[in-house]
Amino acid sequence: MRGKSDVCAGLVWVALTCGATVSWAASAQQDGQDAADGPAGLRVFLDCGRDCDRDYLRREITFIDYVRDRRDAQVHVLVTSQGSGGGTEFTLDFIGLGRFAGNDVRHMYSESRTDTDNETRAGIAQVLRVGFLHYIIETPLATQIEIGTAQQQSGARSVMVQPEDDPWDFWVYRVSGNVRASGEDIRTDRNFNGAVSANRTTADWIIRTEFEGSYNESVTALSTGDFTNIRTRYDLDGQVVKTLGEHWGAIIAGSMGASTFLNQDRNLQVQPGIEFNVFPYSESSRRSLTVSYEAGIESFAYEEPTIFDRLEQTVPSQEIQATLDVEQPWGDGRVRARYSSLLNDLGTYSASVFGNLSFRVVRGLSLNVSASTSLVRDQIYLPKEDLSDEEILLERRQLATDSRYRVSFGFSYTFGSIFNNIVNPRF
Repeated sequence: MRGKSDVCAGLVWVALTCGATVSWAASAQQDGQDAADGPAGLRVFLDCGRDCDRDYLRREITFIDYVRDRRDAQVHVLVTSQGSGGGTEFTLDFIGLGRFAGNDVRHMYSESRTDTDNETRAGIAQVLRVGFLHYIIETPLATQIEIGTAQQQSGARSVMVQPEDDPWDFWVYRVSGNVRASGEDIRTDRNFNGAVSANRTTADWIIRTEFEGSYNESVTALSTGDFTNIRTRYDLDGQVVKTLGEHWGAIIAGSMGASTFLNQDRNLQVQPGIEFNVFPYSESSRRSLTVSYEAGIESFAYEEPTIFDRLEQTVPSQEIQATLDVEQPWGDGRVRARYSSLLNDLGTYSASVFGNLSFRVVRGLSLNVSASTSLVRDQIYLPKEDLSDEEILLERRQLATDSRYRVSFGFSYTFGSIFNNIVNPRF
């Protein structure tokens, strides 16, 4: 983990490198205390979505007061994450509010893919402790903080291996599988899924390879006899990405697959491409605006003749995509526009726009909106023969369509006590 602090940097460094423990000698404040100074603890709004275990943190870090709305906080902690070669890198932005306005600090924490959930949440908790010291040290409350350099507690995470000592040369491998069976009087289901991946990420290169496959079988007893529905799919994907500075990246991607749902006995694709990010990639955990273009060749072999009476086909194709990602104290959002077509027939294309937005309107009120729409003009794989009613009901094949859409809207409103300190998991 690494961090930066403009106040008491030496103190933070000792706490971080020596496995410092922080204890809080809680004492009641005087009844006449100015409301601007807040209650006994530093008031913190923890904004981490799914990136942290809130109950765990509230149990482990008890020398602050957790509040439900950022307008009641003195410090807003925004936790964001992005994938790294060996796991996930968390960015913890401590944003000063009220008396601490403009006093911001950022810390980083990197987990390994081999870390357990407990190791990850313990590491995040330690970074939070260090970040809170940045603010407490400037207040009279600092006299009630005690920092020690005790040996690491039993079971604590050891220091991560340094890159120059990495015997795996940044390669990370993963193997997963799942078998599921279920049934009742007139229906049985069997499902098999598996995946294998190998990834390597450095500052200059990204190499990703993954194989994923599935087999799904259902047998339903009908009045005319048993109806068996089998759906299989496999995908083999590979990518090599080259860093070209703070705003550019280049890629060559290839894939091979098959899908009974898409009437594809074989699908081969090779597409080189380039990407431009308006903002520096170093800011991608908070904001990014990327535009990418890929062009290449696709080759198909179909299980059944298509609506164009083809069993095999090789076509040139292209794809253009623009994505805006924002994660800020007011909320987060994403907008993505995508266009793909055949280079030899621009009338065979698909275009889509997707967006989601979650933001805080006023105290306690949050809104979330999600919507997508697309035009579909590239279903060259559709089988020539009409589907039976059973195949349609069981979604055995992709159906012909000219468009798709989805819209959702939601809100939440919370009022009452501003504090959120207590954890009680009973029942």
